[in-house]
Amino acid sequence: MQSLPFEPISKILLFLHLVAAVVALGSSIHLMLRLSRALRGAFFPQARLHAAILAASYSVTFTLGGLIYPAFRIRVRHDYLDAALPWATGLFEIKELGASLALFSAIGVWLLMRAVDFKQQEHRPYAVACIAMTSYVFIVLAFNAWSGWYLGTLKSI
Repeated sequence: MQSLPFEPISKILLFLHLVAAVVALGSSIHLMLRLSRALRGAFFPQARLHAAILAASYSVTFTLGGLIYPAFRIRVRHDYLDAALPWATGLFEIKELGASLALFSAIGVWLLMRAVDFKQQEHRPYAVACIAMTSYVFIVLAFNAWSGWYLGTLKSI
């Protein structure tokens, strides 16, 4: 059987994918808390740091998932899920679609946070947009963490 790209190191990549996702989850929670305080008039400079960490860790998570995908696609999805559990394939597709869409929000909140000064009263409504984007990223991350864990219990790479 011929080896697929990155298949020999797919377990290591999967672990790093997990670590980056945990960092992204944590930074999204911290960012939402900091931004909720910005709505009340107290802005914390760490919010920009959390936005940068969220964008970076989410991008790393997304990239590592893309590197793992060829091995998963053939060894797990094609060989097992498509034949035995087609609903699990659907769950995986929902997971991947959400991840792709949330990438724009993760990077978008970082860019918006760089451009906005929450100390100015007229910029405070942008905090609502940042909270909405960060909440969407958090919801996708939470769903993907659950579904990734669940799919991994069915069969992993």
